[in-house]
Amino acid sequence: MKQIHILIFILVIFQGCIGTDVVEDFVQARVSVENPIQSLKIGDTYQFSAMYINNVGESASADFNWMSSNEEVLTIENDGFATAIKKGSATITVSANGLSDEMILTIADTTILNLNSRTAELKTVSSYPLSGTATLKKESGTTILELDASFNTTSALPGLYVYLSNNTNSISNALEVGMVTSFSGAQSYKITEDISLSAYSHVLFYCKPFLVPVGNGELKP
Repeated sequence: MKQIHILIFILVIFQGCIGTDVVEDFVQARVSVENPIQSLKIGDTYQFSAMYINNVGESASADFNWMSSNEEVLTIENDGFATAIKKGSATITVSANGLSDEMILTIADTTILNLNSRTAELKTVSSYPLSGTATLKKESGTTILELDASFNTTSALPGLYVYLSNNTNSISNALEVGMVTSFSGAQSYKITEDISLSAYSHVLFYCKPFLVPVGNGELKP
């Protein structure tokens, strides 16, 4: 009888996770500039790089083509090596496999690197509450994921983990950040892998024992 009670208790706890439908593992493939900057000093050079994310959210190899909209201001070789010629602005475009991404670069008196953080407004995608803001940032060469003081979910969730991913439908190609240590309030997670801030597009929360999505947020910019 005691074993039956334990089994019922476990089923009650896990019911929400088991009852959530898992959607198809598919996303729109994309190309993006991996290391954008805000401005480049006249006479300086910069090596741009790009990434191709396939339709299951996995980084894959691709042949990239680079282009500058104004070669009098900025030239860029087909490997992404750019040279600032004179003051002005130019649109840099990178393309591969029929997809493209672009950014506007200003040529000025100083080189300004891109912002060192990205944020995501979290939302639930399940019957469980999940809200707050996540910030992915670099501090002294270390990548950190922070959840702010407004973060809130429920302790009824079994095995809640947080991930970085390019596919909100799956964690098969995601980076596991760790098990959620607190169900509310500010907290931070150190990421041991050396990744760029643009390597992943979303923060995901999953019920790991059943591979069921709980919530997510898109990292911006």
